[in-house]
Amino acid sequence: MKKKLLFISVSCLMMVSVILASCNDTTPEQSAKLGSPETSTVSSSETTITDKEDIVAQGFRNPDEPKYGGTYTFIGRDLQGFDPAKYLTMDCGAMYFVSDYAVSGDWTKGPAGTNEIDWTSGFVGRYDVFKGAYAESWEIPDMNTLIFHVRKGVYFEDKPPVNGREMDAYDFEYSWNRAWFTEGAYHPMSVPADAKPTSIKALDKWTVEVKVPEVQIGIVWVVTGAMAWIYPHEVIDEYGDMTDWKNLVSSGPFTLTDYVSASSITYTRNPNYWEHDPFNPENQLPYVDEVKSLILTDTSTQLAALRTGQVDKMSNISWEDHDLLMTQCPELQSRKAFVMTNFIWGRIDKENLPFKDVKVRQAMNMAINKQEIIDDYYNGNAVLLGWPFLPSQAFSRWYTPLEEMPQDVQDLFTYNPERAKELLTEAGYPDGFKTTVVCDAIDTDFLSIIKNYLDGVNIDMQIQSLEGSVFASVLRGRTHEEMIYKFASTDWPARMRECRIEHFDCHSFYDSPVTREMYNSLSKNLFDSNIVDSVLKEYGPFILKEAIGIYLPMAQKYIMWWPWLQNYQGETVMGYSMAEYHARYIWIDADLKASMSK
Repeated sequence: MKKKLLFISVSCLMMVSVILASCNDTTPEQSAKLGSPETSTVSSSETTITDKEDIVAQGFRNPDEPKYGGTYTFIGRDLQGFDPAKYLTMDCGAMYFVSDYAVSGDWTKGPAGTNEIDWTSGFVGRYDVFKGAYAESWEIPDMNTLIFHVRKGVYFEDKPPVNGREMDAYDFEYSWNRAWFTEGAYHPMSVPADAKPTSIKALDKWTVEVKVPEVQIGIVWVVTGAMAWIYPHEVIDEYGDMTDWKNLVSSGPFTLTDYVSASSITYTRNPNYWEHDPFNPENQLPYVDEVKSLILTDTSTQLAALRTGQVDKMSNISWEDHDLLMTQCPELQSRKAFVMTNFIWGRIDKENLPFKDVKVRQAMNMAINKQEIIDDYYNGNAVLLGWPFLPSQAFSRWYTPLEEMPQDVQDLFTYNPERAKELLTEAGYPDGFKTTVVCDAIDTDFLSIIKNYLDGVNIDMQIQSLEGSVFASVLRGRTHEEMIYKFASTDWPARMRECRIEHFDCHSFYDSPVTREMYNSLSKNLFDSNIVDSVLKEYGPFILKEAIGIYLPMAQKYIMWWPWLQNYQGETVMGYSMAEYHARYIWIDADLKASMSK
């Protein structure tokens, strides 16, 4: 590849997708003890934030006294649906504001508290960073049984057909059965067939029992407790479903009060929300009166909205836009994180395709000068090794630096076209081969760079660009014939989504007895951090060695916000797939905003 190709309209090429929990009567120490069995906490090697002075010293401005009122405005995405039994659970974005899960990520363990996890990548599979939410606590009496104890004093919004009644265990039973046993719903599609609960029932008004196969108890605990919304059955009884946003009934920190498709979403403070600030327990949450999500699809419009203070926060900012904004608005605060970078995945399940041979997969990795891409394309704002674990605090217990990896793993990240040609010859392709990769049209230019590298070892990769909705259909249906360019997940490595053939994120169709045994061990032993740490530490080098995809540099992004957005440290995702969860904890300093706007 010639370097000049790396300078093709970088701002266009940076369009990469990202995936974007506190008790009113418990102290943080008590909250950390919720649940059974107890788990050990492994300290981070990074500096631990222990108080607000430390936060300020690290560059985050937070006042001593929280403030009520104001509107928190951010750039979000349009809502894809409202009923989590009809749409993908994570696409029902309004539910993050109007509802909650049984358990959630613990705010006190993030940057605002002990800094045990940075909350930029979710809980990453760590049981020790959860707390009780709608479930005050939970227990595991045996390896086939989960018991959730429902929190008293949680009320639904006072509007028909629910009329402000108190939430109870029968709401858990109804919502969870609907999530797990509705045909086409996310939950039954997200786990192996042997992982589904065998029964979900309320034992009494405040206790819910979930029966589950032993080997999958950890997975079901998370996907049920931390990813299944609780809502009242009366809404479904009355309307048949929740596909109309006006039928949502809040029990969360906000109510959905206005929605204009492709324009804006407005949420209003719920005055009867149950949760209190864990650091200021006399304060009922949330602090802000209103949350407004602006749906702006044009990057220049987004940047202008941040620059002029029309929005308080923006995520997924490229390094070049970050640098420009810092020169224009030096008062902005920022935090570096990672985008969910795409890899190229070739189908391993087809005997007639060359990707069946690991030597071919190794050769394709060695044919690409990944360090050159980092240096010239990303201007250094990327890392060579960022999957299956990111090189960040949250993953530090499992991440092995590239230089400490086995040599056969290091070789995959070293540009060596001559060795690539030798491997292709050994695999029976001395003259190379022709293949096709399917991609979203916005990724065509970047893939042309990869194509140029592969040409150097006689692999002719034809790029098939598809319009966004068409590509999404191919992506979810896994109907690509040969290769596809799609994201590499890092949010919960123990799910091993890319190496379980039944999962819809496994686009290489890879599977092996080794990773299956690891997955089963992790699913069963989620509550034992020693076992989890040991298995995941072994998993990283193994799956990398298998070269199940073309591993590309993991790009970095920025989160930026104005200093009047306070008690915010760059959090993006808490718990499991809980975007914007921080909205209930942050506040707006209206006086500071007014003074900075003059």
